Amino acid sequence: MKGRMYIRSFLIISLTFLITVIASATLLAQQTQEVPKLPTPFLLTPAGQTPDTLMAKILAERAKLDMKFARLATVSDMKGVQTLLLIMGTSMKGLGTAGVKLEDEMGRVNKLIAEARKNNVKVVGMHLGGAEGRDKLTDSVLSKLAPKVDYLVVVKSGDRDGLFTKIANEKKIPLIYMKTVLTLKTLLPEMFPVSQ
Repeated sequence: MKGRMYIRSFLIISLTFLITVIASATLLAQQTQEVPKLPTPFLLTPAGQTPDTLMAKILAERAKLDMKFARLATVSDMKGVQTLLLIMGTSMKGLGTAGVKLEDEMGRVNKLIAEARKNNVKVVGMHLGGAEGRDKLTDSVLSKLAPKVDYLVVVKSGDRDGLFTKIANEKKIPLIYMKTVLTLKTLLPEMFPVSQ
């Protein structure tokens, strides 16, 4: 009797362990995707008027990447674009400087995504602010826009609560972590390689 109970307990523990390993491997695979090689030119624009967009712009320019930049990009700016890169994050100061309301900004970005879908253009959503760049307003934008992209790239500390992990798993979106925002210096040229 004791032998049977031991075997049964062993089987239950083994099965539980196996399920945990499989689930962990699936989650890990989702979060450690290789950086995709995406076509250029790409259109860089903020989604929420975060000042982090400026850093992405400067690094892309220094790397001499094939990029178009428009702070208030519209559908007409999508002409000839092969990839849409959205820097997600909300700044009330940024919105004020750009002279737009948040609802108008969301409408603008959603039109860009719709145009990208119509033309089979990949959409990358980046959040560069880390944990400090997460607040209630930004989270409301992230929860609406992140599920619509093809790739998510985030500073790892910005996913402490699992928001991006949850979206990535639910929508089957590759999630790529950066250690810090400085990782963008090497990530951008890897994602958008310059043709020789």
